[in-house]
Amino acid sequence: MPKSKHRRGGKPRPRAHQTSPPPKNPTPSPTWVPATGVALLILGTLVILIGYLPGVSARTASWIWLGSNWGLVFGFVLLSVGFGFLTRWR
Repeated sequence: MPKSKHRRGGKPRPRAHQTSPPPKNPTPSPTWVPATGVALLILGTLVILIGYLPGVSARTASWIWLGSNWGLVFGFVLLSVGFGFLTRWR
């Protein structure tokens, strides 16, 4: 039986959808990215804790952003932004 013409030297020809692009080496992040992410996580945790500690919450009740639930919202925003920074860390 004759050989098929689509074979080249016994090896199948790679199709365009079968070849993978060459691997890309990601550039490393600057050193301030993980430091900023960790600092925002710590600051967010402190803002949330300050709003709920009994001795501190009585003193900070007059502060508008810590005396109400805005401190909790602000703390979670800081935690989210810090987590976003750490997901970009390479």
